[in-house]
Amino acid sequence: MTSISGRIARQIEKLRRGGELSVGPFTVIRTMYWSKIISRLTWLERWLANSESESEALASSADTKARRSVVFFHNCYYNFYYLAAALRRRGWDALSVSIEDPDGENAKFYHGNDLCLFDADSKKFQKNLETFFEEVEGRFKFVQFYGRGHMSMFPSEFDRGERYDHFPFDILRLKRQGIKIGYSVCGCLDGVAQSSVADWSDGACNRCVWQKNPRICNDLGNLAWGHKFQMLCDLVASEGFPALDYQSGEKVYREPLTTALDPDFWHPNLPIPSQYRFARSPGELIVYHAVGNYQLRSKNGRNLKGTDAVVDAVDRLRSEGMNVRLEFVTGVPNAEVRFFQIQADVIVDQLNYGRYGATAREGMMLGRPTVCYINKKELVGERKLESIETCPLVSANEDSIYHVLRELLMDESKRQTIGIASREFGMKWHSADACAQRFEEIYDRIVDHLRPTE
Repeated sequence: MTSISGRIARQIEKLRRGGELSVGPFTVIRTMYWSKIISRLTWLERWLANSESESEALASSADTKARRSVVFFHNCYYNFYYLAAALRRRGWDALSVSIEDPDGENAKFYHGNDLCLFDADSKKFQKNLETFFEEVEGRFKFVQFYGRGHMSMFPSEFDRGERYDHFPFDILRLKRQGIKIGYSVCGCLDGVAQSSVADWSDGACNRCVWQKNPRICNDLGNLAWGHKFQMLCDLVASEGFPALDYQSGEKVYREPLTTALDPDFWHPNLPIPSQYRFARSPGELIVYHAVGNYQLRSKNGRNLKGTDAVVDAVDRLRSEGMNVRLEFVTGVPNAEVRFFQIQADVIVDQLNYGRYGATAREGMMLGRPTVCYINKKELVGERKLESIETCPLVSANEDSIYHVLRELLMDESKRQTIGIASREFGMKWHSADACAQRFEEIYDRIVDHLRPTE
């Protein structure tokens, strides 16, 4: 294209100087047509130049389309941050984006993000959102969200009531352009009726502070939200939860997918800064247990994690002469709790719900033996998950925690064996690179208009 336009340009310049125009074996010499010829060739010259620019733009656009691209919106703890980084290592265009105040009350749960659009000035904040939305339209082929009711880039488009019947303009606009939409569930109430959870878990809801708070959890609101994300999304990442209500179906990928951890950040040989070291008497054993937002999640004897049972079990063991103590942690920034977790002989996550969460993932990645109640039950017709069937977590509920802790604490060899298996499991299912590989496979299927799983 460049050589053709160059030859034409030279011929046009020759005509402008009063010369002749050679076209193959012929020579144009009729001067009465020179002006028309020059006009036509000038137009052709411009057309060729524009064509070259358009070709380059199309080539660039083709490169952009060929490159895998995703933007993760809102803070999914630290998971999106590490997953985006791992995808970039695989050659992706990937970003984790936050719209929260980086100094806000939830900042202690996060490890940062690639881009924060927040501004205390509301006009600047809105401008940041609008500018980045325009960039998303031309740059990314996939947008993954987190947070019940927050399936939008704009706070003005968040759901405000329990009907979840607002359709955000940005999502509809992205979908019209063929951009795929994903969502990572945040818990048991995310698209699942409270009554469904109660039946599956044999009454775990009776231990939860939200059971009788319809503003947080109720059948109508939970299912309305699930119906909405099933309608709008191409992918729902349920992260190992049971296949209940809207956390099931053709759009749902059920094994761990976006719950990504950095295996170097949570490493079994993590050096411990002096200010985080526990004072430990000779032979003393430590049980670690933590609850984020403890004051909100533990009231009037209700505590879904089973904290009271953990306290009672350790107190009973101490009364029997075992040299053990409980380290209970709350309100500590997540980036720092790993220094406490790594010193524990046993970590206890939750004792009621039946599937594992962030504390268990971190404990396993650190290679620590971790206790967590695991309910492997699935509804009839639903497949069992490999990540649940092979999980090395030591299962215990509130009734059995004393006996489970006693056995673990008395057997150092068993703790070591479980710790090694836990690290291996964490690397397979929750290391950022492993999650990135699975995400890439699912992404390729979805952009090819296939279901997330066969």
